[in-house]
Amino acid sequence: MVRLLLICIPIVVLFLTACSATDTEPQDNERRPNVILISIDTLRPDHLGCYGYEKATSPALDLLCEDAVVFEEAIAHASSTLHSHASMLTSLLPHHHQATWSAKTRIPEDAICLAEVLQQAGYRTAAFTGGGQMDRVFGLDQGFEVFEQPMLEHFEDTMWKGVEWVESDDSRPFFLFLHSYEVHHPYTPEADYLALFEDGYSGSLPGEISLELLGQINNEEIDFDEADLGHVVAAYDAEIRSADDGVSHLIRYLREKGLYDDTLVVFTSDHGEEFGEHGLVGVHSHTLFDELLRVPLVIKFPGSAHAGTRVGYQVRGIDIPPTVVSAVGIAIPEVFSGTDLRSLLATEQVGDLVAISRLDRPPGRGGTTSARVMDWKLIEEDLFDLSYDPGETWYAHPIGEGVEAAERLRIALDEALASHEPYPTEVVAPAESTVDELRALGYIQ
Repeated sequence: MVRLLLICIPIVVLFLTACSATDTEPQDNERRPNVILISIDTLRPDHLGCYGYEKATSPALDLLCEDAVVFEEAIAHASSTLHSHASMLTSLLPHHHQATWSAKTRIPEDAICLAEVLQQAGYRTAAFTGGGQMDRVFGLDQGFEVFEQPMLEHFEDTMWKGVEWVESDDSRPFFLFLHSYEVHHPYTPEADYLALFEDGYSGSLPGEISLELLGQINNEEIDFDEADLGHVVAAYDAEIRSADDGVSHLIRYLREKGLYDDTLVVFTSDHGEEFGEHGLVGVHSHTLFDELLRVPLVIKFPGSAHAGTRVGYQVRGIDIPPTVVSAVGIAIPEVFSGTDLRSLLATEQVGDLVAISRLDRPPGRGGTTSARVMDWKLIEEDLFDLSYDPGETWYAHPIGEGVEAAERLRIALDEALASHEPYPTEVVAPAESTVDELRALGYIQ
């Protein structure tokens, strides 16, 4: 395998300008590659085999990685669903796109989404999501000819909805976005999947980990020990394995239909999940620690370009749109804030891409923001030395090297926020069915 490591050069913030796609622009008689973007909500990378997990949660994804590029340090821009996905689709920071669950605001129509860029280039576009914070009311449907919210329990069922749409091919290349809450709490794995990860658990917790049970655990209303935590994690892992079966069937379908080589596949997530690292179990959205911000990012390029490459430097969710449009031969819109990761693969030398993340908080409660590079992280005024304290368990004293790192991160944050004017916000009213979905996912009590 080829492995790209972080080059130790001064920290810089990279600003993206419009670039020429001449080298990859298809000729008139050529068809652009298809694009599939898969987001498995709430998926931690350290629970995947391709990221070093010892349990067999992801055999299909692990196999796909042999033909793909694995980005080992991918950072989300939020620890919640809408905030993060809006950045993933617009290549804008949450501070700029302003799509929030807390204030019920949508992606502004003036923002340019990935689907719109592809649609304008001749792609047919469709999305199948789990609803809730992925409801079209929040503007996530911009650029999609088809935007459905089947709200299916298993990723595999959502995937087959997408395949059915692909089958209606009208000769245009396609962009298919698949999103699933299967791994999101509550954890309700089927018994045969749970059995793959359960090792003699004899405690009192049931096989299905409900929102009510997680609340009791986190409120210390019931006895909860390491064995119980292992059982909760096993239920989470079981749902990952179930979702991975959907990945397996999708890849098999692409191969059988002769679509695999000509399809760009992006596999990622919007945020992770906490399992006791900072005191809570089975929750997210509440902090900006790495168990919630680190996500998987696997990109299989057309023709399996760069197959087997593992990238050790930091990348971000906002880098997905420019990478996709560049890979299919489209000029990158100037408004995109991210970096084309293909250009970094070509040079093998990068500055430290600064990841800016924000908590989705109601107006008046402040918006906690973090700035992260490979070795340092600043959450508001709290500095963490990730090289010595990757678990973010204690604050680094801003002395010596820490003083310089903190100042660099503050400057990087200020420059990133100043790089784009925030869009005006537009408040929306989710339908009652969407409110019910959000209640089922634990976002409303």
